[in-house]
Amino acid sequence: MVESGMPRMAARVYAALLVTDSGKLSAAELAERLGVGAPAISGAVKYLVRTRLVERGREPGTRHDFCRIHDHTWSHYISSSDPVLVRVQTSAEEGVAILGPDSPAGRRLDETRRFFGFMREEVKRSMAKWQRLQAAAREPD
Repeated sequence: MVESGMPRMAARVYAALLVTDSGKLSAAELAERLGVGAPAISGAVKYLVRTRLVERGREPGTRHDFCRIHDHTWSHYISSSDPVLVRVQTSAEEGVAILGPDSPAGRRLDETRRFFGFMREEVKRSMAKWQRLQAAAREPD
């Protein structure tokens, strides 16, 4: 995860949550397991929440906060990427309109626009296929 650009502490927190049976731990539990202080956990959790890989919650009837991996974390992450893809695609389209489709920069932006449009469609198709595979895997033999 670090090699793909995730900050080291966020990767450690995510890995700790991923290998925990419950998929959730308190900040204190994370700090203890990883041997780090609360500020390091706080920053990592903020990053993971912002990237939609985990969510914060609170145990009902208590003041104990926890951090939890989303159910179906990766498909949730990929499925919710469309707004980002739309922003890049739209920005590239606006750039083409400003710079002109025949300029070198305009051509690069047009390729960016087309690529992100392509990726949006591929993500939709892939997620539909994934849901079908998941449903088939849940069916009894």
